[in-house]
Amino acid sequence: MAKKTPETQVFTPKMSEAEEIKTFLSWEAPSRPFRKKDRSYYTTIAILVALLMLITFLMREFLLMGVLLALAFVTYVLAFVPPHNIKYRISTQGITIGEDFYFWHFLDAFWFKQKDGSAVLHIQTRLRFPVQLMLVLGSNEDEEKVKKIIAKFLPYVEVPYKSWMEKWSEGLQKNFPLENIHR
Repeated sequence: MAKKTPETQVFTPKMSEAEEIKTFLSWEAPSRPFRKKDRSYYTTIAILVALLMLITFLMREFLLMGVLLALAFVTYVLAFVPPHNIKYRISTQGITIGEDFYFWHFLDAFWFKQKDGSAVLHIQTRLRFPVQLMLVLGSNEDEEKVKKIIAKFLPYVEVPYKSWMEKWSEGLQKNFPLENIHR
């Protein structure tokens, strides 16, 4: 009978030694922030697309015209069709968004923003894609409660770093709004 040496022994964890998966928080909310747009938004988009189509027609860039029409269609659909609800879950192992799961060690930092009247939790990832996760908080979810849970695993960023592209796009949105928001 051969004697087992420490090198040949296989470590098998007992059930008590294995980490128990525990769900801290779970909710259902829209898959993206959504606010119904008014008529001025659609007319502004139509005028911009018509102007760009005219310019690309004069330059005889027919492929670019097709791309502009496709972008206009996607913009229309995203603004008109409300998103469906998905389940969000925060557990000891990571975050689940719908059918996708992300381990904590793939996530980097988090912060909160308001967008279209919804509180949104942003989580920076260490992945090439997606670079950032956006979780829409439900109407019953408290930001402080979510912050307290996620801060156990990730650092909280009060003022997130903005790239030059984000600064530029926010400046465009502020100075050239696509709809009248004077209500």
